[in-house]
Amino acid sequence: MQKKIIEFIKRNQKRNQHLYSIDAVKGYDYVICPISGQRLSMIKSNYIIKILGMKIEDYPNVQRICNKRIENIKSGLKEIDLESGLTRYELGQIKARDILKQVDELGQSGYARKGQKTRETHMSRVDKMGRNGYQRQAHARITTVLKNGLTVEQNSHRKQKETLIKNNKTGSDGASKQSKKSLLPIINLLKENNVKFYFDSQEYGINDIETGNYYFWDLTIPDHNIAIEYQSSAWHADPTLTEDEWKNWNTPKGQKRTAHEVLTYDYNKARSLYKNRGIITYYVWEKTQEDDIERILCLLKTQITKY
Repeated sequence: MQKKIIEFIKRNQKRNQHLYSIDAVKGYDYVICPISGQRLSMIKSNYIIKILGMKIEDYPNVQRICNKRIENIKSGLKEIDLESGLTRYELGQIKARDILKQVDELGQSGYARKGQKTRETHMSRVDKMGRNGYQRQAHARITTVLKNGLTVEQNSHRKQKETLIKNNKTGSDGASKQSKKSLLPIINLLKENNVKFYFDSQEYGINDIETGNYYFWDLTIPDHNIAIEYQSSAWHADPTLTEDEWKNWNTPKGQKRTAHEVLTYDYNKARSLYKNRGIITYYVWEKTQEDDIERILCLLKTQITKY
């Protein structure tokens, strides 16, 4: 292996004379390999394995690519191909996807082979605590705290919710069958009068910065400052329950929550929408849905006629 390094040094000093000029700046124009002492624009994995005879994970943690090379790569990737009108980067991505889609003689695509290799790598690398790569990643996500005081996992959930709110997507399967049926008269009225609303797979949502909670509403009509929540008896505690019904009520599955806890959450949610957007929440309770719908229809017809 020493012979390979000596031969490489001779080639490198001849090929990369410009890296040894008086004006060359370390870090920007070149990086130095701590093993061979040579100046390079980039320390490649192939060089580490075949020339130095080392494993990638055993190589010293140093800068492996100079800033000038990074700038040149970025600049080159932005160049436009005159024939396609795409950048070199975009063309490269298309080519890479096409290659990965190709199926070999065993019927496996590049994507499948790549996924299998990744799984094998993660499963084979077990640490002193008996955790494979996937388990270590999961542990890191829930224990690594970032500058904002939240873990990687918590930040991931926050980003997902913010994206859903931005795109008016719930992230769920949309409105329930019962809410679609009950709120249909209101939906029809809004459509007939070309009033913009958010419903079903596109729900209106906000992020309450003070509490850190994310909320979505069943049906929202921003132009009229109205939000409507369909409250099923199974999942929402109706204030008209008897004293015994109130004491014995809880959510049907998942984390058990009392009637008081659920109603408090619903009211805090309504306060948040009014505080942040000036929109008032109206409830359609399952037991009184016909009367509740009629009152909201009357209010909307008055609003629509007025404006």
